[in-house]
This record gives sequence, C-alpha cells and structure tokens, in this order.
Amino acid sequence: MSAVLQMAEVSKRYRRGGRELHVLRDADLELHAGEVLSVLGMRGQGKTTLLRIAAGMESADAGVVSFDGRDLATLSDGELSRLLGARIAWAGKSGPGMRMRMLDYVAMPLLVGSKSSKRAAYAQAQSALERVGAQACADTEWESISDWERALVEIAQAIAAQPALLLVDDVTDTLGIRETDELTALLRELARDRRLGVLMSVSDAQATLWSDRIMTLSGGRLTQGPQAPSGNVIEFPDLGIPRRGAERGSIS
Repeated sequence: MSAVLQMAEVSKRYRRGGRELHVLRDADLELHAGEVLSVLGMRGQGKTTLLRIAAGMESADAGVVSFDGRDLATLSDGELSRLLGARIAWAGKSGPGMRMRMLDYVAMPLLVGSKSSKRAAYAQAQSALERVGAQACADTEWESISDWERALVEIAQAIAAQPALLLVDDVTDTLGIRETDELTALLRELARDRRLGVLMSVSDAQATLWSDRIMTLSGGRLTQGPQAPSGNVIEFPDLGIPRRGAERGSIS
C-alpha cells in the first residue's frame, strides 16, 4: 500500500538568541490511507512544526517530505497552495479571526480558488457539519460556541473538501475525557470511511486511545510509541505528559 505521507530524515532547527534549538532530528514517518497516527509530546516539543512541515506550510532544513509520492520541495508555491485545503487539510484551534457564521467559516476554503459554485460549496459545508454532528452551529458565531463545538467545526472545515491527508493540531487540548474520546473516535471513523490519512498531534495520552499507531516526540527525536489493543494497559515513556484513565483502558 502506498503511503499518503512520508517523511525521511527530516530535520528542523531554529536560532533563538545565541542558541540553536533542534526541533526535529532525522525524523522518519509514514502514514497510509485509512490510518490514524498520533504524535504524543509535551507542549513546546515541536509537534506543530512537524505538522506544518508535513503540510508544506514550512520547509525542513534537511530530509524529504512526500505527499502521495510527490516530493513537496519540488512543488511551486502555487502547487502547494492548491494542495493545501483541497488534498491536504488542517484542523487547529484558531477559528475564523472575524465575525461570521460557522457555515460561512466551513464553506470559506471551498469558495477560495475553487471551481465549485457557491451553492455547491455551501451544500458541502452543511454536509460536513452534519457529518461531525455540529449542524446546530451553522448559524452561530465562534464566540458563542463551546470548545467542544469549536473542535467539531474545525474538523468539519477540514473534511469539507474531501482531502486525502488530515493534519490535526492538538484540538483535544481543552477537552474533557469524554469529549476527547468522542472526538478521536470520530477521527478514526472518518479515516476508515473516507480512506483518509490522519496525523494528529496530542499532548495528552488519553487522546491516543483510538489511534492505529502512536509516535512520541521529545528532544527533537520522533520515535515509535507504545502499541496496545483496546482494554490493555499502555506503558508510555516518561515524557512528563498527563495520564488519565479512560473507559477503553487505563494508562499507567
């Protein structure tokens, strides 16, 4: 099976003052269609940077990042722009940044640079909201909805264009245990139903329980994480990450 996303020996560093910070050191990653891969790490360890590089939103200092077999470094800015939002989707926590209905927010990427009619774009946006169970938010603004509803709206916007790769940046961070479980279960359903590759960054081990695979990011090193079927105990390395019990198993 060909990979939706491949990262080979990817490195990234920043210079802060007189210090050089290595966010990624020779990171390797492979994600297939229909699979959910969680990257677990503390805040500030570079999870968002990893996802931005996977999306082509940021360049790596070294290594190769390929989407659907295409090296992102060989694509023009225009080609990358067309991929992002259509074939590659991003779900974060930023919201629209202006006053608008959530239906307009979900439809917005479909209206920008798309050949779809306005009517078709809004029909897709409404369908996406219904698929995630957030149709009640359609006529509501960002400031008036809960963190749970915001997470659902972000996922709806990301899947509206029916992408092949979904990058989810720590959207469970402000959610409770039950909401985290429901949201990650939803992501797994979407991955299965739509043959969608889902790469999500999480800072709470609870959010990994519906994942097919887990990797950990610490000190710039991306390593294979713990694996366990439902109901088993999962032993996580000591990353200083909160560990909470869950209905599907306990984390020790």
